[in-house]
Amino acid sequence: MGQRTNLLLQIEGRSGARLNRVYHLQWGYRKKLSMAFLHLLSSRYFRPDGTDVFAFFPNILKLDGLNLIDCRDWSKYDFNKLEDCQEALGHCDNNNGAMVVIVKEHKNEYTYPNFNVGFLLGPESLEDDSAYSHWATTEEFMKHQPQYDEKYDDIFAHAFDALTTLSGTMHMARPLS
Repeated sequence: MGQRTNLLLQIEGRSGARLNRVYHLQWGYRKKLSMAFLHLLSSRYFRPDGTDVFAFFPNILKLDGLNLIDCRDWSKYDFNKLEDCQEALGHCDNNNGAMVVIVKEHKNEYTYPNFNVGFLLGPESLEDDSAYSHWATTEEFMKHQPQYDEKYDDIFAHAFDALTTLSGTMHMARPLS
């Protein structure tokens, strides 16, 4: 029931270990996931050594209703790879797509990490069987969300792309020209 989205979070930690979590977010459609990522970028990312990385991130994202899906081992997936994201999302309750966030921490805890972000369209967003088939641009993701408002959501998508690109964030899909 409702608009169900997922957040796939992968942290490449200071030690080089890859840590993954998958979250369910009811009513996470339109700009809610994007706004959470902007909040992450605008926060002063500082995770002292010894802090549990997965206790740290959900708090900094400030998403009400973000629920960890912990019934599965997500460590075998590399969320940089589309095929791994597709397989992981096949185990989730999702109809409106997902946001994938990759955080690459530096060995020095005082150095800001590198971020990658990507969007995947869910089955309700499409009229065919191509759910999760490609990395969607921010604009494409917004256009396929319920209650899409062309004027407002297009401006938001362009502003999101500009702000994240200026921050050094890599987009898994390049914005459409």
